Amino acid sequence: MRTVWFHRGEYKRLYGGHLKHSHYVRHTADLADFVPKITFTGKAGNDALERERLALWPPGEFGHAGHWDPQPGDILFLAGLDWRYLSDDRFDGLSCPRINLVQGVRHAEADTELYEYLALKAVRICVSQEVADAICATGRVNGPVIAIPNGIETLSITPTSKRLPVTISGYKDPELAKALANRLSDKGIENRCLADFIPRESFLGLLSQSRVAVCLPRAEEGFYMPALEAMGFGCMVVTVDCVGNRGFCLDGRNCFIADRNLDALAEATLRALNTRTVTRWRMRRKATATARRRSLSKERKRFHAVLDDIDRLWASAT
Repeated sequence: MRTVWFHRGEYKRLYGGHLKHSHYVRHTADLADFVPKITFTGKAGNDALERERLALWPPGEFGHAGHWDPQPGDILFLAGLDWRYLSDDRFDGLSCPRINLVQGVRHAEADTELYEYLALKAVRICVSQEVADAICATGRVNGPVIAIPNGIETLSITPTSKRLPVTISGYKDPELAKALANRLSDKGIENRCLADFIPRESFLGLLSQSRVAVCLPRAEEGFYMPALEAMGFGCMVVTVDCVGNRGFCLDGRNCFIADRNLDALAEATLRALNTRTVTRWRMRRKATATARRRSLSKERKRFHAVLDDIDRLWASAT
């Protein structure tokens, strides 16, 4: 058995990056001859957050360790600022293969700490082709780069459950979200505005009830799962470009992409609400097909191929 060592630091709330990291730990546990072990440094913000963290990385399924204890042949899995842990605990001199999960295009920004880590040897898995293209364009990546687009769990709902006209997922751009909610309310359109973060189960529950989901990412994201999850629930999706969603958000085909301003978003939301039945059916069918193609099982299969080939991939790095 080969151990794959994972690490997580402070836990202040659930981020998409945490969720995806937990998926990769689970993918490792699902592959014969590999076993995941995870070390936590830093504390959760409170008891409720600690329970949430344990639900993401349950000790009954994944080995918890007080600190890394890698042996020859083990694999080190790094994401985000995990490189600090590698250096602080003097593991950076080990010959163990390293896998680096790259979840944001900000890794390609020259004035960031993450950019500096690109020169360190690793087999890099990027959560979208857009992220892979961004870091490769820097010319400083040391090691192979593999794009494994984020997958989501299979989601499905019955058409009769669409009771809420519009849900606005806007905690990443709360002022714009509130302005849009007010504009829609002025037009007599019922909506639910999420200007603050809510628990994931509540968020998915709202998507399951919504005809239209307006999803507002940050200006740049490595992927942006809420839009894909909304597609999986059969919503008409309205969103804006954030780089990492270009591979699956196709304007006029499976969603509406608006400019990031109030007038454009309001117009796109009204268009989504008032789309003819045939067109709406066609777009929703394409949206749900998009979500099925980006399944967690496909992500897992591609990651398993990386683990099975890790020694050759590691040897190919300069």
